[in-house]
Amino acid sequence: MKCNKSLVVSVLLFVAVLLAAGFSGYSTFYKQHIYHAEVLEPEVFDRVEYDTGLLLGLWQSGTVYYRYNEDGTGSTWDTADDVLEEEASFLEWNVEHSSFTHLHHMEVGGIIPKHYRIQELSLTHLTFTDDFGNTQTFKKVE
Repeated sequence: MKCNKSLVVSVLLFVAVLLAAGFSGYSTFYKQHIYHAEVLEPEVFDRVEYDTGLLLGLWQSGTVYYRYNEDGTGSTWDTADDVLEEEASFLEWNVEHSSFTHLHHMEVGGIIPKHYRIQELSLTHLTFTDDFGNTQTFKKVE
C-alpha cells in the first residue's frame, strides 16, 4: 500500500507541475497576443472623408499625368514614353475614406487593380502611397 501512496503523490506532484507550467505558458501567450491601439494599422480607424470633387481634373508629377473625370473614369500617360493624352491608358477610379483605387484597363483585355492611400488632397496637391510605401505627389494642372 505504501507503493500506491507514493505513486499517488508522484502523480499529483506531476499534475501540479504541469498545471503550473500550463498556466504560466497561458499567461505568457496571452500577454504576447494582446492588441494595443497604438500598433493597429491606421486604416482600422480611418474616418477621413475626402471631397472627390477636388480630384477632378488633370494632375502632373514630372512626366506622369493622370486625368480624373466626374463619372469615375480617367486616364494616365507618361510623356517620357512619348505617349500623349490622346494615347492614354483608360482607368476607373474610386475613393472610399482615404482608400484610393485605380482599375487600369489593358488594351489586350483584363484589368489591373492598384490600391493607394491618400495622404493629401487639396485644390492644388494630391499625394498618395501604395502598398509598398512608395509615395507619389502630383500638382493640379487644370
